[in-house]
Amino acid sequence: MGKVKNNNKKKQKRHNATGMQTTAEVIAAEALQPVPVETILPLIQKLSSTDPNERAWAAAGASNLLMHDAATRRLMLSRNLIGALIERLTDSQHEVVVEALGALRNLTVVGGQEVISEMYNKNVLTPVTALIPALNTMIDNMLTAPSTSGEEQEKRKTVWDWAENVISVVWAMCEHSEKALKFVNGLNVIPFLMAFVSNVGKLPPRVVVAAAQCLYTLTDDNPDCRVVFVKNPDYVKPFMAILNTNVEAEEELLIKTLACGIVINLRSIISPKAADSDFSDIHNAVLPVLSSALNFDLQKASTDAAAAAQVANSQKQEIDLSKPNQPATTEEQTLALIETRLQTLQLALELIANVCTESVEGVDHEDNEEQDWGEDNADDDMEADDDEDEMEDDAKKDDDLDENTLREMEQLAAASAEVPMDLSSHPIINILINTVFPALIHLGTPTPLSFPEQEVPTPATVAPLITAQLATTHLRAIEALNNFLLTMADAVPGRWWYKQRKADAEQCWSWLFQQAGVIAGKGVQVGAEEKGQELRGAILDATVGCLWTLARGLEGDVPLSDFHIPALIGAYASTTSDSMRVKAIGCLGVVARRQGAIENNKVIGEFLINLLKNKPSTEACVEALNAIYDVYADAEFDYDLPVYVQGNFNQELKGLVKMIKFMVRNIDRRKDKDLRNRADEAAMNLIEFIKYKEKERR
Repeated sequence: MGKVKNNNKKKQKRHNATGMQTTAEVIAAEALQPVPVETILPLIQKLSSTDPNERAWAAAGASNLLMHDAATRRLMLSRNLIGALIERLTDSQHEVVVEALGALRNLTVVGGQEVISEMYNKNVLTPVTALIPALNTMIDNMLTAPSTSGEEQEKRKTVWDWAENVISVVWAMCEHSEKALKFVNGLNVIPFLMAFVSNVGKLPPRVVVAAAQCLYTLTDDNPDCRVVFVKNPDYVKPFMAILNTNVEAEEELLIKTLACGIVINLRSIISPKAADSDFSDIHNAVLPVLSSALNFDLQKASTDAAAAAQVANSQKQEIDLSKPNQPATTEEQTLALIETRLQTLQLALELIANVCTESVEGVDHEDNEEQDWGEDNADDDMEADDDEDEMEDDAKKDDDLDENTLREMEQLAAASAEVPMDLSSHPIINILINTVFPALIHLGTPTPLSFPEQEVPTPATVAPLITAQLATTHLRAIEALNNFLLTMADAVPGRWWYKQRKADAEQCWSWLFQQAGVIAGKGVQVGAEEKGQELRGAILDATVGCLWTLARGLEGDVPLSDFHIPALIGAYASTTSDSMRVKAIGCLGVVARRQGAIENNKVIGEFLINLLKNKPSTEACVEALNAIYDVYADAEFDYDLPVYVQGNFNQELKGLVKMIKFMVRNIDRRKDKDLRNRADEAAMNLIEFIKYKEKERR
């Protein structure tokens, strides 16, 4: 039988760390009524006025109203606001250009994918990027000449606003559109962006954040951008320098975290042995920074945010188009700082999760030995050999494999055969187990503000954006935890952490069940949540994934309570998500292999058989079959006779052969080749498994 890989690892997607709507803006928008068309039409018309003051006023007013409610925004967009604003980017008056650019930047924040696509189709990038040469000149002059007057300071602030908006629009387009990314690749914007990260400390942090975010996106799996850094190796130096700087402000910490992401993206260039993907030194450089970024008290932040939002809610005012730029209140500043810190947290968690993923890339994630079901079947032996050869080839082709770290691990493993080794002294493992792991537990624990109340319809929270950001932080923490657990199971020799820190692993198992109960609350049907409750389901899905990985790492020796198995079965039954179904089945399959727990095995075994009889999804069917093959692979297991044999499981499986073959034939290989191959293998193994079990006790 071919091994089935545990596809429970998570490669994190890049995170949008800038350009988001603030809590203050959300609070203001929620309390206001849609702006009437009688107000909007004259404003849009004035964008084409012959009076430059009116054009500037109209662009500023449009920028303000776009952050209003969704209905007002839709009305404005239906009047070709995007086209009118793009026209103003070539206006003869500098102030008009700046205000129009700010309005377009706001659109990228609140408009969504559809609006960004419309902006690209209307060629927004051509006039936006045409502003870069003039900005370059102004910024160069400002860096060489000190500011002496208040008037000069105000002019410089306008330039920084201009630069931030240009960068933010370019970044948003690249983040959401492959076409835009290709367009920007051909514009040579990297030198412009590098000017900002090369002058940290001399420029406003918010502008450097925008440039670093844009570079993080551009360097992420983008060969065209990588070529620029290959040709300009000195471009890497500012990022490495940023990693060694001390930070005081939240935006500075975000810059440092973004620098970690860029360094990771460019590791094949930075590494002296790029062809071998030897980047363990890169991990050693970034992990201390990323782990320190996790040091944040979410519970206190939740309390502070709720208090600040209550005050901000009581001070809500209607938008005054004559005063588009109102100074932020103390409460709004508090909320903005918390939002920035949560963005940094999420980015750090994603990068840590990716570091863990890279440590186990190319490693086979299923630890069960091959089961020889047909001693005389030479073809099966050949297939097993082919599988092993294929896995070896895949590992050789994996460009992301940290060969230096794996080589180091192999040496440690060889040494551990002679003397006991304390792997906690390994720099990367030390940070992961002593700093990252406890932080993930803390950051994965919900706060009173993390989720809306479970009512229909979902009520608004006192600080809706903070609530969404907190829930996203919990999700990122649980996903990173899963990848940590995978690393400890599959990349660390001898499952050292699971054996030497078994108490931590067992406490994590109990904590995950406790958190799942808090998150589920009154009940969550994962995959079909009420609007506003979606992240509850996503976090539950990730939590079950962690339980599966923990069960594998502990080899089934988990601290079971009476409700754990029913809870996992309930997780399968309560979800419409194939991902969560597969994880629940996988976890139950590992738990079922315990010796001395026949009754538990019987409950799980009957669940798996009944699941198959109820014609589950293909993914669930494949996972259930493979679980059965692993659990009942040997007659010597103490539960095999009382459960499998006396429960007549073999006859039950015989009755499912036709149904499963029919299910497999209905999978379109052209649309999902991987699933079809796995289903083919599971169906073929079913026939062989039935024959094997019939002969096993003769």
